[in-house]
Amino acid sequence: MAGTFPFRLGYSVISWGSTPNLDEVLGTIAAAGWEGVEFIGVSLDWLGTPSRLRRLVDKHGLVPVCTFGSTSIAEDREAQQERQRRLIEYAAELGCSIYATIGGRRVHRRLPTEDEFRQLAVCCEELIDWAAPLGVTVAYHAHPLCTVETEAEQDRMLAYAPRLQVCVDVSVAAMVEEDAVDQLKKYRRRLAYVHMKDRARGKFVEMGKGTRGLDFARILGTLDELEYRGWVMGELSSYADADAAEACRYNRRYLGSLGY
Repeated sequence: MAGTFPFRLGYSVISWGSTPNLDEVLGTIAAAGWEGVEFIGVSLDWLGTPSRLRRLVDKHGLVPVCTFGSTSIAEDREAQQERQRRLIEYAAELGCSIYATIGGRRVHRRLPTEDEFRQLAVCCEELIDWAAPLGVTVAYHAHPLCTVETEAEQDRMLAYAPRLQVCVDVSVAAMVEEDAVDQLKKYRRRLAYVHMKDRARGKFVEMGKGTRGLDFARILGTLDELEYRGWVMGELSSYADADAAEACRYNRRYLGSLGY
């Protein structure tokens, strides 16, 4: 399903749970017409060595795009940073170009402080120091229940992290009543990664079936206009009712119906 647009389309394994049959999952993603794959929600002891996973990825003609982790600014900060260094090294050996991170954990019943934004930025900048020599780009993913949930909070954190790139998740933007297209334009010079899924009735759903007003043709058209050359990663998330394989196939057909 190759097109003439500048970006590339991949899919996440998150919908298949923490112990999927990776050979089957990768085969499903490739057969559906996606070009790349993101690894999230599956621990390294299930993925195996980078060489083992790379053989599986290559078997199905996919590109390994991203591994995913989480940042902490609490008491376990140093231990979590060390875990992320290992994930970054794994990404590099596998051949991924992106390491994406969320976090830290949102403190209940109060807004984050300026110092917490600064601490999170410092953690991310430390990861950049580790990842850059390995050829891996670090991208931050704003997410509910994390220190950074909104665009305004992300801007406050990014002010302390001049090298940090951004992963825009269009469904998260919609959840917090923000405009995903505006965010894509705003972060165009820091845009490393894009997540796409839809949401309805409190759960994630296949693209085009949501009730949040996400206009995927407009979103992809904006990326086209911006000449964004990175990856756009389809997903369903683990908090969904749809079958993972069927959703994977449906989402790719849906994007194809939009001309992508």
